[in-house]
Amino acid sequence: MARIIDPKNVISLMLSDEMDTPSQIRSFLFHFRIDQFIRLRSLTLMNVEDDDLNEFQKHIIKYSLTTFSMSPRYYGIDNIRSSLSSIISHNDLRKFQLQGNNDILSEIQWPISCRLEHVIICYECNWNKVYSILSHLSHLQKLVLKDVYWNRFDDTIVTHSDITQSSYLTSLLLNLTSEITMDNVESFLSHVPRLTHLRLIGQKPLTDPLLFDGSRWENFIQTKLSLLNKFEFWFTRYAINNQDYTTIEPLIVPFRTSFWLEFKHWFVKCDYEYNRKFHLYSIPIFQDKFYYTHPETTIQHSALNNVDNNTTIIVNTHRLSVELSRMIDENIRQKTNPKTNYLFRNVTELTLMIDRKWPIGSIEHLSTIVNLSNLQALHLNFRCECKFAVSLDIEMNTLFKRAWNLRSIQISCHDSQRIKLVTLNAISLKLPRHIKRLDTDITYVDDAKIILERAEHLSSVTFRHCDEYNFTDKIIEWLSLLERDVVCEKLFNDLLLSSDFLFHDGYSVPKVKCLHEYIDKFSLIDPLQIFGLHPNADNNIFNKST
Repeated sequence: MARIIDPKNVISLMLSDEMDTPSQIRSFLFHFRIDQFIRLRSLTLMNVEDDDLNEFQKHIIKYSLTTFSMSPRYYGIDNIRSSLSSIISHNDLRKFQLQGNNDILSEIQWPISCRLEHVIICYECNWNKVYSILSHLSHLQKLVLKDVYWNRFDDTIVTHSDITQSSYLTSLLLNLTSEITMDNVESFLSHVPRLTHLRLIGQKPLTDPLLFDGSRWENFIQTKLSLLNKFEFWFTRYAINNQDYTTIEPLIVPFRTSFWLEFKHWFVKCDYEYNRKFHLYSIPIFQDKFYYTHPETTIQHSALNNVDNNTTIIVNTHRLSVELSRMIDENIRQKTNPKTNYLFRNVTELTLMIDRKWPIGSIEHLSTIVNLSNLQALHLNFRCECKFAVSLDIEMNTLFKRAWNLRSIQISCHDSQRIKLVTLNAISLKLPRHIKRLDTDITYVDDAKIILERAEHLSSVTFRHCDEYNFTDKIIEWLSLLERDVVCEKLFNDLLLSSDFLFHDGYSVPKVKCLHEYIDKFSLIDPLQIFGLHPNADNNIFNKST
């Protein structure tokens, strides 16, 4: 690639040292000169080390970089703070995304001259940090905080009572992970009067009843957020007693005014679950993760603020978990007693939780509520022995044909030898070529060999719960007879194989060796750093086909 790619033509670059692409950043730095990427506009560095980030930082000032995203490793972060502060001071930078350590976020120096317009923080962020961001980023237009906790809220309000109003911020998206009151919300939002888009997603049950008061929200929005045209929210609270479900209708009535339905066209629904929880939320639903037909989320009563209580609800989520048999049971009930229909259009990560049965037509029905063409990762979680009402081969063939963008599949069998055998023959040995990563429970070496022989298109394979004696040694001995370069390090019980692997300095691994033989050669590099090992990975093999 280094020989055929002209760096001057590259405008976007994404590098990752995560488990599936170990040592990619260091390999890139060895083969390319950063200063030649003169047209680079977007840079993403995942699981980056401080030294590597510093190397990029030295040259970023020369680019007209507009977008920068990063997540650091969880050690060696001291130098990252200074490098990061330097990067975000770049005059052309407009969008910044950070996934990672809270200590880094605390130490970032937000320069007054910073011209960032779009900031995304995918880590816990307290009230002080929120105010710090708003105080220093005067050009900020969109702020997304994925994990906000509001400790010492009242003290913070007093401390920052003189903060100037943010004149540019028009979009604010917050995931709230701790208690908050309506007074807190109003105090905060009073500083951002030009909002046109507001999203408040409560991840935990809340206690303040005023958050569920449609009249209070209507009055506040009319007086303080008059420009708001998109309001998305999800609030949960516990019922006071077993009869509290009767409050659903009075709760939804204030959301049926002309302000909500005619002027703003905002639709709101309230659900009461059998575990004595209320959910009050806007439609369509926006959630990072969504559990469909979970045993703890059976809806007993619901009410919508418009006349059609059976409307199809769009759920915008990238990660979806589905109780397979309960989904089918729910579908049967819907035919006799129609209630809420859900539609999931943007799911990229799907977990199917399978208990005692795999009902007939499961994948066919799943495809009617989930857009499988967007699916990238699938986890089949067999939580106990399962009876199949239809051949699993047929079901998976249907899924693979419709999920043509699927790249990764994980299979958990929970020590069931029968399920391991069924999934081996119906899934692991019949993977289509667009699947690149397999993670599966396995017991026998011969089964692992068959998988590796038949699925040469796989770039990463993880075998879990390898209980057979000398499992790793037997696999290494077998691989040494093949035309593949392999290096192995045994840590715990799992076995990871990854193809197309090169050391950071360009040396390929000469035939099957153990990692300790290379430690002297790479004495300055942590072995875990070299291979980007996942903390739960136990026996790890990386191979490069010749």
